[in-house]
Amino acid sequence: MPKFTDIEKESIKQDMLKAAHQCFIAKGLKNTSIEEITSAVSIAKSSFYVFFESKEKLYFDLLVLEGEDIEKRIWPRVEKAKKIREAIKVYLQEMSAALESNILTQRLITNLEEYNLVSRKLGPEYSATKTLRSIVPILEFIEKNKKQLIDEDIEVIAGSIRACLAMIIHKKDIGEEIYPKVQNILFNALANELTI
Repeated sequence: MPKFTDIEKESIKQDMLKAAHQCFIAKGLKNTSIEEITSAVSIAKSSFYVFFESKEKLYFDLLVLEGEDIEKRIWPRVEKAKKIREAIKVYLQEMSAALESNILTQRLITNLEEYNLVSRKLGPEYSATKTLRSIVPILEFIEKNKKQLIDEDIEVIAGSIRACLAMIIHKKDIGEEIYPKVQNILFNALANELTI
């Protein structure tokens, strides 16, 4: 197996992330081979494991990167809102838009087969700890604003918000042409219900 310098490793790893991201979006996790990823960056298939434990771990690393990017874009907008009701609506709108534009994250939420492939290979304890970081900001936001919210457990409030976002799964069932209006009604209703 060839030896790579630290600079070469970092460069190759970044190129692999880009190549894998394109492959996963185009073909999904199951239909993307390790060889496709390695050939895109001109390294041997066996060298893949110098950079990643598995194809699923690479996929998960891409999801973490998407999640970090989503958080950086969303939370400053949420925090600018003057009232809690408005902040909840901003969070729902921004997070919904982020799910629409971040294909891997959306696919993991909407495609049960893809989710099962990733979670089966990584194991529940690994996925739970890593994905928890995407839940933590909303829990902290609720905790910080608890006095302005209904008297309910933080997890219940967060679960209600997350459930509202999960309606993306039913976009085609609802009808793509009316989906934005339905979404807006539900986001307003939830924001009104959660705030006092």
